[in-house]
Amino acid sequence: MHIQTSNGVSLITLPLRSTLNRVKNDVDLMPEKLFGEFGRAGIQPTGPMMFVYNGITADRDAEFDLNISLPVSVPVAKNYKGNHPVIRLEPFQFVETVMYGDINKIDVNAYEPLIGQIMGAGLTMTGFVREVYQNFVDMTSEDNETRVQIGVEARS
Repeated sequence: MHIQTSNGVSLITLPLRSTLNRVKNDVDLMPEKLFGEFGRAGIQPTGPMMFVYNGITADRDAEFDLNISLPVSVPVAKNYKGNHPVIRLEPFQFVETVMYGDINKIDVNAYEPLIGQIMGAGLTMTGFVREVYQNFVDMTSEDNETRVQIGVEARS
């Protein structure tokens, strides 16, 4: 299992608190709202949309924080005066899988196999997860490419 370290990145976000059972309904049209804000402000993202989860566990009713985010340059982050929070995602260690296709199948096609590999390797998950929508066409497109990155504790 290959442990990677991410780069730091500045993000403009739409934060929400949710659970695994509610997240699909809670997210709803939030990505479109964030893209709309970027368009109105004339901001160009520096990469693909990310969903950044913090405090997530296997308990489907436990709340966690989710930031629906678009990456921006440091100067844009410093000068942004819009309605959404700007955060800095510092580097973190993770293991990754890349899923192609229907995002509605992300649990069975990405999370379940990756978590099984993490547990089989004896790694400890941190509760920090990032989904990077590398190529998004629509929810069910076979051309979707989603990177699922699960934070793990460093090995000594």
